[in-house]
Amino acid sequence: MNKRFYALKIAIIFLILGCTSSSNDVFVPPTDTETPTEEEFTGKDDPTKPTFNNNQDPNHSNKKWVKVTALSDEFEGETLDVDKWNPNPQYLWGSYQQDRGWYGSSRSLFEPENATISEGMLCLEGEKFDNPKYSPQDKTNQPATRRYGGAYVYGKVLSEPGYYMEAKMKASKTAMSAAFWLMSEPKPCKETPNNGERSELDIQECVGVLTGELGDEWTKDDWAIKSNWDRIFHYNTHRHSTLECYNGEQQTRGGKLNFDQKNSEVFHIYGAYWYPDGKKVDFFIDGEFVESVTPAVQFTAPLRLIMSSNFYDWIEETTAEEMGFNNPLEERYTRFDWVRTWKLE
Repeated sequence: MNKRFYALKIAIIFLILGCTSSSNDVFVPPTDTETPTEEEFTGKDDPTKPTFNNNQDPNHSNKKWVKVTALSDEFEGETLDVDKWNPNPQYLWGSYQQDRGWYGSSRSLFEPENATISEGMLCLEGEKFDNPKYSPQDKTNQPATRRYGGAYVYGKVLSEPGYYMEAKMKASKTAMSAAFWLMSEPKPCKETPNNGERSELDIQECVGVLTGELGDEWTKDDWAIKSNWDRIFHYNTHRHSTLECYNGEQQTRGGKLNFDQKNSEVFHIYGAYWYPDGKKVDFFIDGEFVESVTPAVQFTAPLRLIMSSNFYDWIEETTAEEMGFNNPLEERYTRFDWVRTWKLE
């Protein structure tokens, strides 16, 4: 199938849907007598320029997109490029070397060895431990609760306002998350720019296997069931409470749309353009503009670019079989084919 013709068909469908954030939004790939390949479903894939379909590029100036090499990777080596990326969530701060890192949600543990390079991709392994483990921050006089292993890889160079960030990603066939996102560094808020704001920009977050059902007794998070978190494009901006600097409620602005296929079945290219003034973020799927989001406060401070796989607290814990942890290793990988970051010059 001609890719340009396919991209045009995608664009027409998005215009019909309106790309709003309603829970009824479903992106259904076009049908044809020819079965589209996975590559055709992911739009253009040119490493020399950002992924924008016709008339979708937010750049209307005379400037050109230039790749930020420190935050771009095709993952073609044999091992993770540790000059660019850090797979260790530990973050030691101050003269007392306080560990302010985040090791995952309460039942999850990020482990560096779960981030590997295989067949030209970054692979984040999801696993169920034989016995629960402790993170370096956990109190060992209490029972260990971390039963699921994941991974957290972040850029050693911070992302800046004005960057366009994109990744070609596919979720694992487990209950683990697949996430491409940005977050303020875990410093004390008074040591951070932007008046101590703790900001989060989620370009994409989903799960590979969705457990639970409407009205169950686990977390009563019916929103997750209704939103189909295993076939979703879910994007957000969050203003988090920092107690000392901002102690109000978390403020979230974002949206979502659903796919016909599950996130574990096909690669998609997830992208976000973070405007230079921090007042707006444009979100894109497979080169197609979806929505502009205005954060609760301006996102003017640099953020850490992250690729991770976590076991969310709201996921209902069922059997290892149902959650996909008995699947072969290849099916327990969250895969990043590449990540690319761009700026205008």
